[in-house]
Amino acid sequence: MRVGTGVDTVALDDLSGRVHARLWQLEQALASAHPLAFTSPQAQQAFHRAQIAAQKLRELAQATAEGSRQYAQREHYLLQVSENLSSTLMWNLGRVIPGLIASFGPEVIGGVAIVLALAAARRLTPGSPFDQFVTRLEHSLPDSGQFLSQPLVVQATAHLTSGADDFVAGLLGLPQPAQRGALAGEDLVAGAAIAGLGLVGSKTLQETRVRVHQDSTSESPAPEGYRDLISRIPRADEGASQIRIEHYESGYVVYLSGTIDAGVEPTNEPWDMTSNISAIAELDSGSYNAAVQAMREAGISAEDNVIIVGHSQGGLVAAQLAASGDYRVSDVVTVGAPLHQVDIPEEVNVIAVEHAEDVIPSLSGVAVPTATAAHLTVTRSLYSTAQVPRGELLPAHNLSRYVETAAVMDRSGDSKLTAGKQQLTERMQGKATVTTWRADRVQ
Repeated sequence: MRVGTGVDTVALDDLSGRVHARLWQLEQALASAHPLAFTSPQAQQAFHRAQIAAQKLRELAQATAEGSRQYAQREHYLLQVSENLSSTLMWNLGRVIPGLIASFGPEVIGGVAIVLALAAARRLTPGSPFDQFVTRLEHSLPDSGQFLSQPLVVQATAHLTSGADDFVAGLLGLPQPAQRGALAGEDLVAGAAIAGLGLVGSKTLQETRVRVHQDSTSESPAPEGYRDLISRIPRADEGASQIRIEHYESGYVVYLSGTIDAGVEPTNEPWDMTSNISAIAELDSGSYNAAVQAMREAGISAEDNVIIVGHSQGGLVAAQLAASGDYRVSDVVTVGAPLHQVDIPEEVNVIAVEHAEDVIPSLSGVAVPTATAAHLTVTRSLYSTAQVPRGELLPAHNLSRYVETAAVMDRSGDSKLTAGKQQLTERMQGKATVTTWRADRVQ
């Protein structure tokens, strides 16, 4: 797991992480054993030796953290260089594509025709030797979920998305555009899709009005740590509440669900692919408007302190609410969210958690490192020593896996995560009045 603030990063999957974890365990054991440390001379001597070991381990942890920091500085530089190179590559690819199509178009069309013919033959002759051969081949290759969970695919997706505007500019013979700004990369892809479908009269990916209603009211104590906080995000279940709002004396905490409906045709569910595409294009989305309505009906004003926590699409909406300036957002905590293109104000404390095998955050392009100390990025590899499970489309994107990562964050012992947790705890004191909200599209 990595914890980073721009160029200041601690890698917790490597030696530094293991040392920090062992140090945390030893310190917890020492705290538990302290009442028994002076019951006998032998116990006192053993406790003293354990304290010396803890001090040496603490020094080792500091040294490995410094090594991780220096590594992160080099990684930061390489990330900037790689983004510039990929943008230039995409622009040049756009320039040469017309020539490539003219030269190799017939061969490509012929190859596609052969593939389609083979697929049709397989469907017409189930159980044939050819069908059995293809089935064995499919089982020997990674399935779609395993393929999409490869870190190389995740990184390539980010660069391809960020370079979309460069590709189009090259295709049209225009100068290479800026890397940031309106309709850069992911904004261009999403915006063009929405505009094109709207022009032909299709309802696909077209936004509608939304309405919200309160589902339930209850009371709850404040969350204890990152795991408790993340576990309160509403699950992405059909027909369930997508929004949870906790009201404390000091302010509000808003929890936003991840995508529920992956279809492109709008139904009654605003946490859908239409909202995803609209949000990435930085347009008003159904889920954003639903969150605004629920916050208003819950009594949240521009003067109230607000913490927003979200998974996937909910994390993107959380970032956009913070960037809107309409609320006094102090903290944003996201897991698996495509928010790299959102310019969140520097004064907002951000903790963005991403899995190295989760492709969804990459749909917002390459993360631009920031030197803002209040913005933390936490990354963890789930399958560096294990195989990605078959039969799951996006296993690293599951909220349950992010809850597990939040538990790792709680016991990591990293100073930045500890400070962030303490800051969140101070803003959530006592019991909260909890309301849940259900949003629906109005067709």
